[in-house]
Amino acid sequence: HATNPCGEQPLPPYGACLLGSVNLARLVVDPFTETAHLDTDGLEDLVAVAIRMMDNAIDVSKFPLPAQEHEAQAKRRIGLGVTGLADALIMCGARYGGSAAVALTENWMRTIQRAAYMASVDLAREKGPFPLFDKDQFLAGETIAGLDLDVRDAIAEHGIRNALLTSIA
Repeated sequence: HATNPCGEQPLPPYGACLLGSVNLARLVVDPFTETAHLDTDGLEDLVAVAIRMMDNAIDVSKFPLPAQEHEAQAKRRIGLGVTGLADALIMCGARYGGSAAVALTENWMRTIQRAAYMASVDLAREKGPFPLFDKDQFLAGETIAGLDLDVRDAIAEHGIRNALLTSIA
């Protein structure tokens, strides 16, 4: 099987690669001190804004081919990722690749994932789920099975606006 070229995610025919990044280094509070930490509340807020902005980008984009527009609208695929990870880790006193850095990275990425899915559920409440949303099929996905129960319950109740949400380069 062949896919359209995108470094972060395989795309179906006529799929569009809509990527954005959150700069983790900008969210470090008290960098290079004993109390250095990532503002996770700020991260959650920023992720919610980014998900809304990227979802809106689908609606305002001028796709060159009708098939591209149809594919984008049907799945509302977006890919929120990160930049500044190594800088944020260094600013928090964690050596890149070390066990403390791995633990921080896992925590930050989990925060991003949860915030992204909840933001997309909020958008589904407001604007409706993506057109191809099938609750049972979506909830049976491997990634979805790993989400917190309250996130899965929110998706089951309200649907979700975007078929795919995160892409980490």
